Amino acid sequence: MKRNSNKVKVTLGKTSIASKITLTLFVLCFLALLATGVVIGMTVNDYFTNSEKDILNETTKSVSNEANAFFERYIAIVEQMAQDKNLQNFMLNAEGRDTLLETEGFMIAGQTVDETQKANPDVILSAYVAEGDFYLVSPTVYSKEEYDVSSKDYYKAVTEKKVNITDPYLDAITGGIVITISAPVTVNNEVIGLTAVDIAIDKLTAMVGNYKLGETGNFTLLTENNIIAGHKDEDSLLKSIKDIDISENMIQSVNSRTGEVTEFTYNGETYIGNSVEIGNTGWQILSMLPKDEFTSHTQKIIMSIVIIFAVMIVALLAVMTVMIKKMTKPIKKITDITDKLAAGELDAEINIKSNDEIGELAQSIGSLTARLKSYIAYIAESEYVLNEMARGNLNVELKNDYDGEFAKLKVSLLSLSDTLKETIGKIKESSESINMNAEQVSSGAQVLAQGTTEQASAIEELSAEINEIYHTIVNNAEHAVSAGNKAKETASEVEKGNVQMSEMLSAMDEISKTSREINKIIKVIDDIAFQTNILALNAAVEAARAGSAGKGFAVVADEVRNLAGKSAEAAKQTTALIENSINAINKGTALADEAGKSLSGIVNKTNETNELIAEIASASSHQTVSVNQIKSGIEQISSVVQENAASAEASAANSEELSGQSHILNELVSKFNL
Repeated sequence: MKRNSNKVKVTLGKTSIASKITLTLFVLCFLALLATGVVIGMTVNDYFTNSEKDILNETTKSVSNEANAFFERYIAIVEQMAQDKNLQNFMLNAEGRDTLLETEGFMIAGQTVDETQKANPDVILSAYVAEGDFYLVSPTVYSKEEYDVSSKDYYKAVTEKKVNITDPYLDAITGGIVITISAPVTVNNEVIGLTAVDIAIDKLTAMVGNYKLGETGNFTLLTENNIIAGHKDEDSLLKSIKDIDISENMIQSVNSRTGEVTEFTYNGETYIGNSVEIGNTGWQILSMLPKDEFTSHTQKIIMSIVIIFAVMIVALLAVMTVMIKKMTKPIKKITDITDKLAAGELDAEINIKSNDEIGELAQSIGSLTARLKSYIAYIAESEYVLNEMARGNLNVELKNDYDGEFAKLKVSLLSLSDTLKETIGKIKESSESINMNAEQVSSGAQVLAQGTTEQASAIEELSAEINEIYHTIVNNAEHAVSAGNKAKETASEVEKGNVQMSEMLSAMDEISKTSREINKIIKVIDDIAFQTNILALNAAVEAARAGSAGKGFAVVADEVRNLAGKSAEAAKQTTALIENSINAINKGTALADEAGKSLSGIVNKTNETNELIAEIASASSHQTVSVNQIKSGIEQISSVVQENAASAEASAANSEELSGQSHILNELVSKFNL
């Protein structure tokens, strides 16, 4: 069962050589085809992209040539007018707008410009000649006084001395888009005025619009100043290209006039296009082809290449799978045979005909099978000998002659038998000795375990007593510290009382000084009362002398004398009271001095008591540390004793176990036949 289980695991995890070869070749071929396809795709993409760009550029140039032909036709008309002798003579004779009708050749000039306009009335709206202050236009109309010719754009033909094409503008009469083409009139290398035509560019824009650029592409007509003269969106007409929603790179391409085909955006959509100048006019044709349409042909071709390559890869995979399976089919047969040999079926038939390495492998397996059959007898005898040794019979004998590597097996089996005999004999002797020693060790371990247990009990009792002493000393130390704190607080309060007593003595001294000052004041009051009494007496004498006229004054003098007497009496009483107060203050001062001295003595005694208590607290702290160290030492001793006790018990148990195992070993060794 175990062998079959291993076989299943190998089968589930294996990968066939056919699959590996197929996968390897397929990956290599796929990478090669992929690289080839990428190169071909890139080449095709570049080729067709360039071809599409060339087609787009040539189409744009074709539209530009048509537009250039349109401009050249009307430029030629203007230049022909500028070279007309009748018009030149008229302009030479004209002296200004006021004498225009009297100028020689006026009628001929009017008829000439009129015929020029009528020659192509659908396009030429008007033809005219002009100088700085007048113009003559068909049908025959001449300028008014307020009209300034030199301020108009077409007057650049005079200032720049070349044909000029103005930007388009809306005609006031027709409402259509119109441009003016003007040319300078030169006589004897001197510019004397200009000829011009106003033309509607409807046909030009229609011609540009009718040109096909793919299925959805279109062209835009731009002036020299990049004003849009023709466009698919009418809302963009007469606007600058900068004012429409077109990407900056195309605006730069238009300004630089490179004509390079580039990718750009317009109104949020992506286009491919370029700008091409229309001859020497300064105008340009801007092509716009949606990118999807531009790349559609290339994408179709690349998609076709991808499909072809996908079909080739599938076909290649199918062909490789069939061919490799056919080539590796004999290997599958050999695998089945080797599986049978591995399962012990040495009679498996090998019927594989092949002239390659697979055939040689099949022959080798056949020879191996024949050799394995000859080894069956060796294996059977070896199995018998090993089974006898497993039963305990070490007296074995090998009867067959072993060849090849099996000769080593015979030598090994005999050597194993001899070694086991010797080893088992020695194990038997050792087990008997171990049994005796194990019994002795077991007895000693049990005695040791009992003594160690008693030591552990005594140590625990000692540890409990030390712990109780430790807690008592700690409590004493805490009480001593608390008493010291209380003594410090008492000393502080006594010190405060002593300070307050000193302050009270100082206050009583101040009161005594103040009482003396009050005594002086009362003395002054007594003197004043005495003097007042004398004055009142003199007043009474004078009033008596005055007779009836001084009676009222005598009454006042009598009242003043009474008041002076009362003031003197009050001063005497106040003086007596102050003297009594001074005596009382002196007695209080003497008592306060004695109390202060007593408080000072109390402070000194309290400080001495505080010092004694601090020494007691310090000694208690030292005792706590010492007892704590003793406690730690006893705890360590207790821990060691407990560990020794546990080790002694474990040793006793192990000794008993060893003794039991030695009995079992003796019983096992006794089964062997030496």
